[in-house]
Amino acid sequence: MPDSFEIRRRTGLYLLLAVICFALAAGFGWFAYDREEPLLYGSLAVLLLIGLNLLRGLRDARTPLFVADDHGVRMLAREGWVGLLWSEMGEIRVERRIGVRFDPRVKVVSNDGTKFYTAPLGLATNVSPGEAEVQLARRRSAAAY
Repeated sequence: MPDSFEIRRRTGLYLLLAVICFALAAGFGWFAYDREEPLLYGSLAVLLLIGLNLLRGLRDARTPLFVADDHGVRMLAREGWVGLLWSEMGEIRVERRIGVRFDPRVKVVSNDGTKFYTAPLGLATNVSPGEAEVQLARRRSAAAY
C-alpha cells in the first residue's frame, strides 16, 4: 500500500484559466482604449481580479489539500491544518456533487459530532470522488485496530 493518499490542486488548470483571464483583460483594455468607452474598463478590472485570484492557487501548489495515511487524516481548513487519528473520527465520507452549486467533497466528522471538516474534490483537484472513496476505505479498514 502506498504511504499516503493526497488530494492536490490541478495547477495546470489554474494556470490556464489565469492566462485566459489576463488575455481577455488585455483585450477589453485595448478595446476600451480604442473605442474610448470607459465602461469597458469595469470588465478589465473584474477579469484582472479573477486572474489574480486564480494565481493564488498556484502559489501554494505543492501543498496538498488533504492527506490520509495509516494513522489518520490531515487537511487544510480555514483555521489552518487539522489532523485527526482514525480513532478520533466519527465518520469520513465522500459527498457527491449536489446539483450545480455544490462540488464533491471529502467530509470528516469528529467522534462527538460537533466538528466537521471538508476537502474539495473534482475538476480542480487531481482525485475523482470514486478514487477517493476507494482510497479512504482502504486506509480506514487497514487502520481499524
